[in-house]
Amino acid sequence: MNKEEWIKAWFHEVWGKGNAQLLAECATNPFNFYTSGGRSFSLTHEDYLSFVNIWQQRFNNVRFTITQIITEEHKTVALYQCEATYHGGWIKIPGKNQSVKMTGMVLFQMKDELMTDCWLEDSSFDLYQQLTRYLE
Repeated sequence: MNKEEWIKAWFHEVWGKGNAQLLAECATNPFNFYTSGGRSFSLTHEDYLSFVNIWQQRFNNVRFTITQIITEEHKTVALYQCEATYHGGWIKIPGKNQSVKMTGMVLFQMKDELMTDCWLEDSSFDLYQQLTRYLE
């Protein structure tokens, strides 16, 4: 699988659908996962799929658009946009079947064609604003 196919598979199949078989083909078990704010986790495939499952319960009808892919040796960065329907459960914000848009950037570090590390930076504050209208 080339880098572009790998990225599309990650977003549409692993993150979008929780495809365990494809996760096993794409990532070491465990792998390191880094989130906004500098938190880091060593996640098994089971741990990550649990995370994806919770995310899918909160956001349905997810549609990813990959806007840019940058590759350099063993690192690949993907910039994405995401549209979804929010159903509740995120930081105690009630669900209203509300359409939301998110953006983000994911950096993947690869070794032997498997992802070993994943850094996620996303538009969580903008998402919070969409759901609460806090600053309006």
